[in-house]
Amino acid sequence: MGERRSETGARASAISQARVVMAVLLVAAAAAAVAGVVQLGWHTRLFAGRLTFPLDLEWMEGGMLVHAQRLASGKALYVPPSLEFIPFLYTPLYPALLAVLGKVLPLGYLLGRVVSLLAFAASLALIALMVVRPTRHRLLAATVAVGALAVIAASFEFTGAFYDLARADSLLLFLEVATLALAFEGNGLRSAAGAGVAIALGFLTKQTGPVVGVGIGVGLLVASWRRALVYGVVAGVLMGLGLLYLVKSSHGWFWTYIFKLHQSHPFRPDTLHTTPPKLWDHTWPMLVALALATAGLAREGLLRRTDAILAGAVVGGIASGVLGFATMWAWPNAFIPAVVFPTLAAAVLTARLLARAATTRQPLPAALAAACTLAFAVQCARAGRPLYAARMPRPADRLAAARFLERLRALPGDGFIPFHPFYGALAWRRTFVHRMGVMDVGSSLGRPPGLDRAIVDQRFPWVILDWKSLPGEWPGLDNRYRVVHTFRDGFDATRMYSGADTSPRWLMLPLRDPPPLPPQGRRITGFEGPGWQGWVADGPAFGPAPAVAPDGLYGRSAADSSHGGPAAQGALRSPPITIDRGHLRLAITAPADPSLRVLLVVGGETARVATPRGDVTTIAWAVRDLTGRTATLVAEDRSPTASLAIDDVALY
Repeated sequence: MGERRSETGARASAISQARVVMAVLLVAAAAAAVAGVVQLGWHTRLFAGRLTFPLDLEWMEGGMLVHAQRLASGKALYVPPSLEFIPFLYTPLYPALLAVLGKVLPLGYLLGRVVSLLAFAASLALIALMVVRPTRHRLLAATVAVGALAVIAASFEFTGAFYDLARADSLLLFLEVATLALAFEGNGLRSAAGAGVAIALGFLTKQTGPVVGVGIGVGLLVASWRRALVYGVVAGVLMGLGLLYLVKSSHGWFWTYIFKLHQSHPFRPDTLHTTPPKLWDHTWPMLVALALATAGLAREGLLRRTDAILAGAVVGGIASGVLGFATMWAWPNAFIPAVVFPTLAAAVLTARLLARAATTRQPLPAALAAACTLAFAVQCARAGRPLYAARMPRPADRLAAARFLERLRALPGDGFIPFHPFYGALAWRRTFVHRMGVMDVGSSLGRPPGLDRAIVDQRFPWVILDWKSLPGEWPGLDNRYRVVHTFRDGFDATRMYSGADTSPRWLMLPLRDPPPLPPQGRRITGFEGPGWQGWVADGPAFGPAPAVAPDGLYGRSAADSSHGGPAAQGALRSPPITIDRGHLRLAITAPADPSLRVLLVVGGETARVATPRGDVTTIAWAVRDLTGRTATLVAEDRSPTASLAIDDVALY
């Protein structure tokens, strides 16, 4: 009887323990699932709010679309540097895919971002399958998968806000994840060959892809040398053939851009010390979960040889992030594989440990599994809410983008927009070289032929520069162009919402030199100096100093009565002018309004008067009869609706 009671008590204790274990596992799983759903919901809203923005979210997005546009029109990418185009230092698969899709769909920001979002979603789907499919407790595993997907989505800010851009990063991520899935989930040589194809395509998307591929290959070698051999041969042959074709078809320029110029960018060794702590600070819950799950599975005797493939991917992903960020001009998008692959590996191993704990109901495996599962909730909580204000355009920003495009489309001819060349295509104009291309080739190949001469010769009818433009970056521009409009972020221009901070700031038009003076001519003023220099403004119309010269006048500045708005009225009076030549010349521009006029006053009497004709007009008065006398030139604005500008006052 006592033994039966003892057995009954032990059974009750075991049942009680099993219930506690399952309760702990379910609480941890629920926490991961809830935190994950919240994060995924937040980032779905964020991606949707960015998807249809009509201008650059990041300053190289439009440049990538120019690449696709060239391929769609039959032009090569890897060509000698020129005024027209310099390729980015990337391999061509992403713009080639856009070019193919652009045959049936409009080629633009929406298409590029949809491709990236679909690639990102496909990456998450593959990760979820890798986490859920191998386990019998799929509902529990699904909660880990949701947490892992949310952790990756929530790394959006840490990795530079790149997942949804018209750039190659998400396509590369998909191909890297596909490589790992085929290598890890497959058993035969066919899946190994498929993994080789995927990583070769990854190389053709971005040349940093093989860093992760090497890690996967090393892990595959531990798991199965035959599969590793097939993987390596297929990847090597396809990459070699692709490389050979691109080098030969571009007459060597592909090699110049993708390898020579890329390697010429300075390596930043200081980041090798600072990047690992930065990665640890962001990803430590995932790394702890990975370590605990590995230890827990090892204790249970459940580690597999194929887990070496996961380990290789983790090492390759971290190495890719550290090395990628150490290159000059690198951005935190280099950290994408350093976040994704530790998270993926942690999720796969955690789901397996969670299934083991749910089966055995033993306290230690359950405690480890619960801790690993909670790590996903902790990581989601640490990431917090997305920075909507910084990353998502507001309705006012969309209105500003519309104003910018309206102004751009009203400009004549093919202008130069080096920070955002695809904006030219949005205005149905020719596109020119991207500033990033100019920077890439500068130290090795020099300035692109024709660029500086085009500026000096004023071949561009207008130029739009961002505020990030450096002094002297565009030789001759300051001497040959003038600022006629300053854009304002949020009103008629928009900032970047990912990547480097910049935005359009100045619209510049060519400087017009005043007509030459005849021999012995004397220029009285061109209004180019500071202030009025002896001229006197009465009333609010002309303001405290000369203004930007209206189109058609000369130099950078002119006297303009629009300072106080069209309704403002007033007059501008010259200092005394001694008439010592036969003619007095000046240029005026204004609507044909008799309330706008220019007077030549001599001895208190009006000796000459001119009114505008609606366009730029050169007034040339014969004043030989006034020789030796002192005169005052007076510009009058008595109109409630229009303004008057004058420039280039001269005697000859």
